[in-house]
Amino acid sequence: MGLYLRGAVKSLRRNARLTMGRLLARLIGPRASVEPLRPDQISSVLICRINGRIGNTLFLTPLLLRIHELLPRATIDITASNAQAGELLESIPGVRRIIAFPHKGPRLVQRYFGALRNLRAQRYDLAIDPVPESTSGRIALSLCRARYRLGFATGSQWAPLTHAMPETGPTHQGVQPVLLLCRAFNVPCDLQGLQLSLCLRPEELEAGREAVTNAVTRVAGPQATPARAFGFFAHATATKTIEKTWWLAFWEAFLQLEPDAVPLEFLPTPRTPPTDPRFATLHFPSTRALTAAMAATHAFISADTGPMHLASSTAVPTVALFQATDPAIYGPLKANDVTIDLTCTTPQQVAQRCQQVWRRSA
Repeated sequence: MGLYLRGAVKSLRRNARLTMGRLLARLIGPRASVEPLRPDQISSVLICRINGRIGNTLFLTPLLLRIHELLPRATIDITASNAQAGELLESIPGVRRIIAFPHKGPRLVQRYFGALRNLRAQRYDLAIDPVPESTSGRIALSLCRARYRLGFATGSQWAPLTHAMPETGPTHQGVQPVLLLCRAFNVPCDLQGLQLSLCLRPEELEAGREAVTNAVTRVAGPQATPARAFGFFAHATATKTIEKTWWLAFWEAFLQLEPDAVPLEFLPTPRTPPTDPRFATLHFPSTRALTAAMAATHAFISADTGPMHLASSTAVPTVALFQATDPAIYGPLKANDVTIDLTCTTPQQVAQRCQQVWRRSA
């Protein structure tokens, strides 16, 4: 009942925002596109995406990399309310600063207005609202000081856009902003090989390999290596939760198929009880350290949650388990990732799919 009420309240809030947006759009008038942007016009870019979720922050990385490819000399600032956004995006080429908006906590209003002052302290050549329906993004886009403003031309678009691109329809959240950018500059949009990325440094990857090696050898002995580690994250929340009994049934089935594999559980806190006390475990307070350790595993499986997107940002094949949201919009991106609908799949069937991923990865 609690999950149903939360879902109903969330839907009500979203519908109220859309209705208000449509009313404002009618009052302000339609947004029309002008001639394409030119790279020689742009030396500074602002991304207006105020959201507290890890996944939505990571969905910006294909856009950021495409901006740097198209505008290699441009600086990029990002508005964000995820507390770890700075750490997540610090190595992306071109990124200069994160303008942190509060997501929750004390003195929320004062901190929000402080972030707005930081936003207006800089003048930009181009500001981008990268998603079609974001009230906070439109507020930031409207209040920033920018020569050009780029966003989607939806029925509820009320921000003062200079370049309004038609909405692409249901599209992956990591792909949609890239399509917006390419259309605005009238350049080809090659989506092959598009994936999330933290641009981890070599020393971070080496530290991740060492952490995984130490974890698996403590459980499986000195002969164990990261090549035997099957990482997993089992701690999603709300409607994305997967019960412990499911995970135990999955691991029993998978280890019958691949007895040499070493399950390695990544825990959200150091005090979180492991799914199975016999399994190797790791916890990292740093998202970059967590991602570097995931990158050292042989494969990774996770519920639909932030660590799934972190794993998908590495080269490691990621198996994403969905049961509440649309994987076509929120799923992993890279070619060797696999999405499974848990509503019509048993733990044993998932184990068989994972065995195929495991053997291909070898």
